[in-house]
Amino acid sequence: MAKSELEELHALICEHLRCAALPEDLLKAVERSLDQSKERKLSSQLLQLFAAKQTKQTKPESNLAKKQPLRLWLPKTEGTASSSGAWMLAALGVFVLSMVFAPCVTYSEWYIDELFAAVRNADARGDTPLRELLRHDFWGNSLASGWTHKSYRPLVVLSYVGQYWMNSWNFRPQPLRTFNVALHSANSLLLLLLMRQRKMSTRFSFLAAGCFAVHPVHAENAIYLVGRADSMATFCWLLACLVWMPGSSKPAFGRLARTCLVAVLAVLGGFCKESGFCVLLQLASVELLGKHPFRSLPFMLIFVTAFAGRSWITQGTSAGFSFVDTPVQYRSDPWLRLATYMYFHAKYAQLMVWPWTLSWDYSYNALPDLSTTWQDLRVLAILVAYLSVCALASWAFSKRARAVLIGLCNVIIPFVPASNLFFLVGVTVGERLLYPCNVGAALVLAALGTMSDTKTHASAAQGANRLPKGSTGCKFLTAPVVVCILAVFTWLGAVRTQQWSSRELLFGTDAESYPQSTKTRHQFGTVLHKMERYSEALHHFEAAEAIFDGTGLTQYCIGQILLETGRADEAEAKFSKILSGHALGFGSHNLWSLYIDYGFSLVLLQRFEDAIQPIKEGLKRNEDVPYGLNALGYAYMNLGMKEEGRAAFQLAMKYDPQNAYLENNIGVAKLLSGELNEGALHVAKAATLEPGVPAFAHNVHLLREMAETGRWPESKLVLELYYNRGM
Repeated sequence: MAKSELEELHALICEHLRCAALPEDLLKAVERSLDQSKERKLSSQLLQLFAAKQTKQTKPESNLAKKQPLRLWLPKTEGTASSSGAWMLAALGVFVLSMVFAPCVTYSEWYIDELFAAVRNADARGDTPLRELLRHDFWGNSLASGWTHKSYRPLVVLSYVGQYWMNSWNFRPQPLRTFNVALHSANSLLLLLLMRQRKMSTRFSFLAAGCFAVHPVHAENAIYLVGRADSMATFCWLLACLVWMPGSSKPAFGRLARTCLVAVLAVLGGFCKESGFCVLLQLASVELLGKHPFRSLPFMLIFVTAFAGRSWITQGTSAGFSFVDTPVQYRSDPWLRLATYMYFHAKYAQLMVWPWTLSWDYSYNALPDLSTTWQDLRVLAILVAYLSVCALASWAFSKRARAVLIGLCNVIIPFVPASNLFFLVGVTVGERLLYPCNVGAALVLAALGTMSDTKTHASAAQGANRLPKGSTGCKFLTAPVVVCILAVFTWLGAVRTQQWSSRELLFGTDAESYPQSTKTRHQFGTVLHKMERYSEALHHFEAAEAIFDGTGLTQYCIGQILLETGRADEAEAKFSKILSGHALGFGSHNLWSLYIDYGFSLVLLQRFEDAIQPIKEGLKRNEDVPYGLNALGYAYMNLGMKEEGRAAFQLAMKYDPQNAYLENNIGVAKLLSGELNEGALHVAKAATLEPGVPAFAHNVHLLREMAETGRWPESKLVLELYYNRGM
């Protein structure tokens, strides 16, 4: 028998066994045996009889069939030279699709927590020794302190340091986002490679990996620098899966070496994000579904060891999160807590399969807690999500679809750390947390598509439109359906990328999609406030306050706008309310601004004695606040304490030497102390720096009057206040 005919015959036998629902492990054993027979150039009389029988069954009227009786309906076998070009085209297509997020490399704004994680964080800026960095959480806080979220991601922080170093310590977001996009493209290609390794259909592998590459929820991972942690952990996850190569036959030493390498990749992934450790559980599930379930034990032992080590480093997993971030944990009824968390799981499922309306934040009250259990209609969403997963798992078990089960495990296992069922995480729902889960969703999609291709080829082999009895074909999934999904995801991904082009557009869109989200309303108000669109900003801040009255930061921002618009009495009432027990959002890092602005409002109300103490309290926490020092000096001067006032003005000049208001006030203080020449120079300089301020022009006029008359003017020299936002 010719070599080419023998190869076709081997492929034909494998295809018949696959269509007959032969267990995958047994099928692979047959494939290995046939490969060995080809390598040894063995010829079998039984194989020749089998080939002759298939030739007789071929229809004689088909000339093409007479020439190529086997090639008419056999699918292309994976891994052959003829399919390499198709896989290269698929890889190119997936790479092009992943570029849907590429426009973000030009975005110059910093978003939300990026400033705390990658800019103001001394660890990320390279100002912290490596030994100290390894003792800090993702935000630069010591793991031994009380103020930490226990988010231990040193490799992500070091990636920021490395990029800043390569960029000559130029702190710009564009190079960091370029790395994010490149990392996402690499993950998409690794996913495609994993599908090829598992011998899935080329076209469905391309479509599934393409859906992963353009999935709209991945905008947070490609654009938002905090989302890099999930991408880096997933990169290690995919490498570990590729290294292990489930089902391959290797000697014991090779298996041991691969186990060690997988362990190293799992630890590296876990140092990027907690979910990275879970690849060990994923590979354990792969082995449990195979013919050697006891091979899962090493992975489980390594996982337990790694998890215990991380808990030792972080000194436990419990962390305190505010009511606004995770309100569910504060509910007293455990059943309602559980039901609400399950509703959030249903929201994750919806975002995975139908990501229509997205948001950077789902905290209070974007997704309201369940107020009741079975009476709440949202329980239906829980039932749909959980029953769908159970139905898919049951169907896969009944069809012995091991690839589907492995993909489903890859959805569930990395989701467990984000589920809030075993320990609390810092977000209610986070789109970026779906990143490793969507790897599993893509594997499920590719596996179902491969089964659909198997059905098509088997039906063509029989000249019929149905599968043989007992076949595992998947008739509800076709390529046109997946193409439509890919097209919709691509469009939504492009739209979401464009929404991230500015904070105004991002927060405005999300506030429209989730109007009950207090944090989104607050952030949108902050953007409008910086643009000095005071009335619009006040509207959104007041809406956020109406949703949750306990947010001190929102009330503080309202107070700032009231100060800037001349409504000092209303501002003082807001600051007093915050200080009376509504200071949620304030801590040691920003409490200074509240005290100083409260004192500033009292100065505007001419309550000078009451103003001194809160301003001094704020300056004790942060002295580098020139407008606060100026307000303190203003209060002292109005109380007749000229030396104290002059000292406050001079200290403010240390931090802002070219400030016209401070020049004027120091000049007035010196004039009132009898230092006429020096005082006149300061007042004149102030009028030169800011010629449009009426108070400066008034003081210059009085100086001229003094020079002309030689007498002290009857009108008073004027001190002036100015205001800069504390945060």
